[in-house]
Amino acid sequence: MSKKPNRLVHEKSPYLLQHAHNPVDWFPWGMEAFEKAQKEDKIILLSIGYSTCHWCHVMERESFEDDSTAEVLNRDFVCIKLDREERPDIDKIYMDALHAMGTQGGWPLNLFLTPTKEPILGGTYFPPENRYGKRSFKEVLRLVSEAWKNQREELLTAASDLTQYLRENETRPNEGKVPGKEIIEKNFERYLQVYDKEFFGFKTNSVNKFPPSMALRFLTEFYLLKKEPRALEMAFNTAYAMKFGGIYDQVGGGICRYATDHEWLVPHFEKMLYDNSLFVEALSVLYRATGEVFFLDVIREIVSYIRRDMTLESGGIASAEDADSEGEEGKFYLWNHSEFNQIVSEEDIQGFWNVTEEGNFEHKNILNVYWRGKNPYIEGIHLTQEFSEKLEKAKDRLLTHRRNRIRPLRDDKILTSWNCLWIRALLNAYEVSGEYEYLNDAKKNYQFICKELVSSDGSILRRFREGEAKYFGTLPDYAEFIWVSFKLFQLEEDMEAYQIGIKSLEYLISNFESKVGPFYESFHGNEDLIVRTIEGYDGVEPSGNSTILHLFHLLHFWGFNKWNLGKKADLIFAYFLPELTQNSLSYPSMISAFQKFQYPSKEVLVVYRDKEALEIQTIKTKLASLKDPNLVWLVIEESKAKALTKELELLSGRGAGSSGILYYVCRNFSCELPKDNWEETLTLIQQ
Repeated sequence: MSKKPNRLVHEKSPYLLQHAHNPVDWFPWGMEAFEKAQKEDKIILLSIGYSTCHWCHVMERESFEDDSTAEVLNRDFVCIKLDREERPDIDKIYMDALHAMGTQGGWPLNLFLTPTKEPILGGTYFPPENRYGKRSFKEVLRLVSEAWKNQREELLTAASDLTQYLRENETRPNEGKVPGKEIIEKNFERYLQVYDKEFFGFKTNSVNKFPPSMALRFLTEFYLLKKEPRALEMAFNTAYAMKFGGIYDQVGGGICRYATDHEWLVPHFEKMLYDNSLFVEALSVLYRATGEVFFLDVIREIVSYIRRDMTLESGGIASAEDADSEGEEGKFYLWNHSEFNQIVSEEDIQGFWNVTEEGNFEHKNILNVYWRGKNPYIEGIHLTQEFSEKLEKAKDRLLTHRRNRIRPLRDDKILTSWNCLWIRALLNAYEVSGEYEYLNDAKKNYQFICKELVSSDGSILRRFREGEAKYFGTLPDYAEFIWVSFKLFQLEEDMEAYQIGIKSLEYLISNFESKVGPFYESFHGNEDLIVRTIEGYDGVEPSGNSTILHLFHLLHFWGFNKWNLGKKADLIFAYFLPELTQNSLSYPSMISAFQKFQYPSKEVLVVYRDKEALEIQTIKTKLASLKDPNLVWLVIEESKAKALTKELELLSGRGAGSSGILYYVCRNFSCELPKDNWEETLTLIQQ
């Protein structure tokens, strides 16, 4: 007999729908819940998680599905469930509050709030009885309820003080002092200090290893700018270790959320769109730097995985796949020896993936490639064509067999920033490989985002699912969408994408820019927040402010003249001076952008008239393949260039000349005489 549904049954979020039949009288975030809390003078329990969160599932089974716990919650509290991926702006506020209380964050995030949404206290996972050094959830509920009855004024004062602290912390003064170039070198040295020379990657966590894709991009570009081989070695070896480790799905492609050990062997098995997007981008940068075909092969596998398992009929890309299936973490991905042996009998393939009778995880096998004791950067790890073909056939057989298993849940909501990260990854992969399929996939996804989530005034919504677009876009939604709009203009001369990008950029600057330099996470008209936060931390995805800095670098050196983007970038860097100086490893995308602004730029403009598409595409491919991270280029047909002359100074007074094509090479807007052939242009670029 099914349980009576609560209000969440009317929501679209897969996470909220998971809780729609709990006995807890859940509310979605909104006025109905706040009005009830004020009317009945009750504390709010705000419980935040996401659909593929393992410990969220555990707490649901233990507490939120428990009738006796639900009875206490329904009697003494107003309970709100929130999907952090739909509302990262709310999650950020209350995660900051938890950190300010001196408590380590994570999900599920459970906060107790006053009826006016001010944080009182909170925690992450609470067990059903005292264990792990934690109080039981019921005991916590009892203590909070008693304090609300007996110590209300103290709680209200503490909550008000904490809220005020959060507000003041988000509007700290900006002294306008831009960091010095030395922080780039110091950041590199910090990576050297935490580099794991045995298993590769970085020991920034005592137990787990997370995919450091943004760090790999910084290190590779640092190598290209400084010719520092140790930077490339760290990035190169880490990418190899991730691909060969259990953190990577050896059969179906795609990287998991993190490894629970330093050897990259045992993953937390959930797969997130943002992790795979950022890894593809890092692999593209590594291929550009090295020409190592291995990186293209990994890109191809991940693209195949996203196409096969994550792309929806609508044209959007799903957010994530769960770690659990049939109630067990990782069950979908594990192999016992006899089952594997029936599908893949070749001993060399079994040995390649380390398949044994005793297994490496709970008597089963996580497929991984043995590489310990090797240094791929120095030695290389190369497979013969014959073995590679045999390996691909084995993968196909295993994948066919695995399709008969019960798949983990797929969170099929479409998030703007995450989809744009994937578009960005595809465009990077297209630039280095020339694979038109990557470009076509990117364009289809972009068209979907434009159709369903972007309005004619440039405003953006965050989430789409089952025909419904909802929630104000956050800063990363705007930053990533604008970035890919201009990249499509660059690669395709897509004037419509350019104009769409301009509209959203204007909307962003009007509605998100703060008085202290950086941009707020949330739209200024978003009235359900107690604080408007400012974020620069590059966590699971680049912060919106970091992506804006990369965007401003491109537009600044195209000569976009509506705003002084160079000055705006300096103000953002100055605001985050303390973090970039003291904790730069947590800001890898931002320091990559800083590195771009600190080293001399080169601008290459190619204006053509009536040239064959194939020849122009060849020029674009050659420019995209050049190894200088600070090269800003634009190839554009003459009539389009004239239409944009007033907006982009790089185009001012520049035409195709009598020959029908001219190449302009500049350094920080100081330009050489134009050339009419590629070889002379290339010589100028490489000087």
